Amino acid sequence: MTWPPRRRTVVVLALLLGAALLTVGALPWVQASVRTVIDVREIAVSGAAATPALTAAGLVVGAAAVTVGIGRRVGAAVGGVALLGAAVLAGTAVAGVLSDPAAPAVAAAAELSGVPQLAGGPRVTLWPWVALVVAACLAVLGLVPLVAAGRWQAAGLRFERPAAPSARSASSEASDARTRAMDDWDALGRGEDPSGPDPDGSAPGGPTSS
Repeated sequence: MTWPPRRRTVVVLALLLGAALLTVGALPWVQASVRTVIDVREIAVSGAAATPALTAAGLVVGAAAVTVGIGRRVGAAVGGVALLGAAVLAGTAVAGVLSDPAAPAVAAAAELSGVPQLAGGPRVTLWPWVALVVAACLAVLGLVPLVAAGRWQAAGLRFERPAAPSARSASSEASDARTRAMDDWDALGRGEDPSGPDPDGSAPGGPTSS
């Protein structure tokens, strides 16, 4: 991959990572057994339920990707800062669950049985670790707009500059056409045929003989 990556590449990667964060948050992160008055039941707590900040981080990633895509130098840099903030928010949320997986499991047990107690220890699935990797990738991606925003804007200006000469050329051609029309009217006023040869024998609009 060339450096710096294209703006479109950064936007697409940010949207994919944001979607991955929301998808992983919908999967079970913590599993545990809960004893009820009838039997022992298994519960599973999703990442979004264990830490609602994860969903907020995913939404921030989407907004930051749009900002990087449509913003100029400062706007793209602001989008990069937002990506870094979302990465920190997601990483902190995941670390909180990994450091104390029993807390969301006990809360789910209380909702199920009315007793905040587990029949055994909580079991952490693979998905919190996947979310941690996604957060790390977001942090790296957030640095790109901070470094490359100036180059993106310079590249955009280089593509825009060639349009100026063509605009001047079109204006010059329109001015020449108006001048020729005025000359034709002057010739008619003098009783001359503007479509005929010039008095020196040259064709109309052609070079004069020396």
